[in-house]
Amino acid sequence: MSGLNEQRPTAGGPVRRLLRGRAVVIALAIVTFAAAGVAWWAYRQSLNHDDLLSGGGPNAAVDLPQAGDRAVVLVFPQRDGDGWLSEDRRLASRGQPGEDLLALMQALCGGPRSGRAVSGLPRGTRALAAFVDPKARTAVIDFSDELVTGHPGGSAAESATLVSILRTVALNFPQVDNCTILVDGRQVGTLAGHLDLAHPFAPRRWL
Repeated sequence: MSGLNEQRPTAGGPVRRLLRGRAVVIALAIVTFAAAGVAWWAYRQSLNHDDLLSGGGPNAAVDLPQAGDRAVVLVFPQRDGDGWLSEDRRLASRGQPGEDLLALMQALCGGPRSGRAVSGLPRGTRALAAFVDPKARTAVIDFSDELVTGHPGGSAAESATLVSILRTVALNFPQVDNCTILVDGRQVGTLAGHLDLAHPFAPRRWL
């Protein structure tokens, strides 16, 4: 009878231990995969950060305007004083009117390439800024103060300066009806006492 009351061993203990062991293994695997995922995400973020700092990355070039070139005409007084000489050039362009006008005036300040022409602008004159409003059909050009302080004077020399500037504007920006010339960011009454600079010019009238 005592044998009938003895407790028989069951398989429940080993099974539970086996299940607990598998749960631990699965938990460790989940933690390992999660850690690997975090490490991979951090690595990709560092690559993206480096791309931003270096200006690279697959989308970087999309936001940058493509540079090309533009055919332009520059007008200079002839060396012998008998008329005008036009020079064909090609200037870098991104299709921005203000940038193009500034580059055009900078080239004009640089003088002619031909020995048969001279610069219509005083030595040392620089084009500082330019603005074009296509809707209002207006332009503004700002030159350094050498345009006035370095000018030789005389009505013929003043006329040569303005013809060189305004004819160049008219030939390359025919849509511009009015052009204001500034000197060091401000309007001046005249270059050297003869021609009025206090009001806008109509460039096409100087062709």
